[in-house]
Amino acid sequence: MSKRTYHEMSLDPFQEEALDAIDAGKSVIVAAPTGTGKTLVADYLIEKAMKEHLRVIYTAPIKALSNQKFRDFKKMFGEEAVGIMTGDVVLNPNAPLLIMTTEVFRNQVITEDPSLEFVSHIVFDEIHWLNDEERGTVWEESIILAPSKMKILGLSATIANAKHLVDWIESIRHEEVALIEEHNRVVPLEYFYYTKDTGLVDYDQLWRYYRRKLKDRTNDENPFGPTTHLDLIRTIQRHHLPALFFVFSRRQCAIKAMELANISNYLKPAERKIVEDRFIHLFGSEFDWSSSTRQLKRLCSKGIAYHHAGLLPSQKVIVEELFLERLIKVLYCTETFSVGINYPVKAVCFDSLNKYDGRNFRPLANHEFFQMSGRAGRRGLDEKGYSFALVDLGYMEKSPPPKFQLNRLEPLTSQFRLTYNTVLNLTATLSQAQIEIYFQKSFSSYSYKLSSERLNLELAQIQQKLEGTHQYICGEVGSFNCPLKHHPKRKELEKLKKTYRSLGPRKQSRVYGREMARKIRTWEKLLSQAPKNCTPQHQENCFAQSKSYLAIKQQQQELQNALAALPAENAFLQEFESKKNHLRQIGYLRGDELLPRGTCASRIYVQELLVTELIYSDIFTQLDDDQLNALLSSVDFEARKNDMFQKTSVFDANPVKEIAEYIQSICGQDSIRFDPRVAGITHAWSQGSTFIEVQAMCNLDEGDIISVFRRTIDLMRQMRDAVSDSALRTRLKVCMEKLDRDEAAIMEL
Repeated sequence: MSKRTYHEMSLDPFQEEALDAIDAGKSVIVAAPTGTGKTLVADYLIEKAMKEHLRVIYTAPIKALSNQKFRDFKKMFGEEAVGIMTGDVVLNPNAPLLIMTTEVFRNQVITEDPSLEFVSHIVFDEIHWLNDEERGTVWEESIILAPSKMKILGLSATIANAKHLVDWIESIRHEEVALIEEHNRVVPLEYFYYTKDTGLVDYDQLWRYYRRKLKDRTNDENPFGPTTHLDLIRTIQRHHLPALFFVFSRRQCAIKAMELANISNYLKPAERKIVEDRFIHLFGSEFDWSSSTRQLKRLCSKGIAYHHAGLLPSQKVIVEELFLERLIKVLYCTETFSVGINYPVKAVCFDSLNKYDGRNFRPLANHEFFQMSGRAGRRGLDEKGYSFALVDLGYMEKSPPPKFQLNRLEPLTSQFRLTYNTVLNLTATLSQAQIEIYFQKSFSSYSYKLSSERLNLELAQIQQKLEGTHQYICGEVGSFNCPLKHHPKRKELEKLKKTYRSLGPRKQSRVYGREMARKIRTWEKLLSQAPKNCTPQHQENCFAQSKSYLAIKQQQQELQNALAALPAENAFLQEFESKKNHLRQIGYLRGDELLPRGTCASRIYVQELLVTELIYSDIFTQLDDDQLNALLSSVDFEARKNDMFQKTSVFDANPVKEIAEYIQSICGQDSIRFDPRVAGITHAWSQGSTFIEVQAMCNLDEGDIISVFRRTIDLMRQMRDAVSDSALRTRLKVCMEKLDRDEAAIMEL
């Protein structure tokens, strides 16, 4: 059989298998390491669908990836063939190929959008985001509700339980789903740990060096010198650039880039000229640049840059473009740079193997480490890729570096949770029987059912083992009724009593004396009954068998605990009914009928209850357009830990807080997110202040300020689609235009 090709490219076996499954009309899940060529499978599917005049939706987890795919597919298929729908922008929505964030697709399927009627395929890029704690439920709902005639193509990094995922999809869609797994990389990866003292070493070499140095030290001083990112770059820069350097702090990304730029320059004069011209072309006269753009230009002119969510969109774009053109040799970035967009490098570096997850610092998970490391190794350019992790030997015992293992990837788990929006839409579109089936279809319910079956089977096997030991051993083994445990404990008690008596009254009244007396009373209670009278032979049998018997009993207890910890089979249905009762109390439902408020909230996907109550109150009429923008920007805003704002009072927040408290009194404290501290910057921007003036009012990163304005515009777009009041719709359009300007306007896609 001749090897299959696509556009004259010779395909890897897993790619051939995936393309054959698509040609056979199957839904397909492709799980393969980063950089192995999964994207080719999606390109083939889309090209095939376009030739057959079918419509395809391509979903991505983040807007940056959606925008990148939109640009790529426009080059491949032409502008008329491709559209995009994200919270920020809607362009050419009737195109045969439509790019969107997964949230937009979820909103379409849950409302049974008629435009889905002619879509033949849905592509879920980065389908392993189903595991994401915040947003995973969006993927789960999308898969459950995707029309059965719409075939699925899921692209994922390596998944530990890919078969489990596919079995679930098959069970709810009643179709065969092809699972294509590839575990080998075309460009193999090598993993090293690094300190200035050890150089590049593997995990075992690192520990051997550490223990030897501790053993050889002559005093209590720390025998290890400090290691910085500059030491690592100096070590690898001759043979291992370009490199991504992951730093789990936005501020440190910029600081480290500047530190490297102080001692290094990786560009020739001609390359430097290209970079400078690119900045002038995008940002205009240098006289008008912000200080951050000037700083970025200075770095990029030396082949060094940084990238994180706090950059302006235009700054991200120029860094990404220069990086793709290999004019950036070292890029310090946060982990969002590891998502989806293909920026291959020779090496990936880690400033730390711990990250802050919003609550505390924790070690990187296996799948996070390998997802980020997977960027290393350029197909057709490199024989190998390299992953380098910086280690502080001074903290080896206190916080040892993780030993990452591909065969110990964390399995995908369900993050399914019910929102009031979901409850309203399910109530509007499904019967009670269909709703019950809907919850049974969740990946969560499927996983719980499998876990329950497995645990019950293991318990039955344990029970058989226990029954087999009963003929040799007494059921009292392990308790204080057994002489094997009773007599040694009795001797220990007598010894404790003797020690207590020897203390004397004064010491007996102290803390340790009182604690000793409490322990004596407890033990006396435990030993109050005489032990079972067993023959010496019986006791010998029990002694010989007790260790294994008690280990089996411990296993049994652990399994019973795990079984008890599983949610009730109908937990989601109970939560659904509870939330429906809340909605009835606040006037969104009458029985199972959606009232006007309920219909409105079913079309709002952010803080739907608060937004709906605001729409139905008279608060908007008391505010001018700038105040309205300020108010809406406060809805669902979640400040980062050290965010600070100038104190301003641009509208009276008390009526909004009263509404929030009313909703919380019925639906719980977690049902509302509202933070008016951000209102001042939105109000100033809406009134026409310059971006520099707005920046002076807070310490937010530039990109975060833009995000506040774009998120507010997105919310107003949802509100405009949800209300029938033409005057309010017109007003919202005016408000959106006041925010959608200058730095906050969407760049040309």
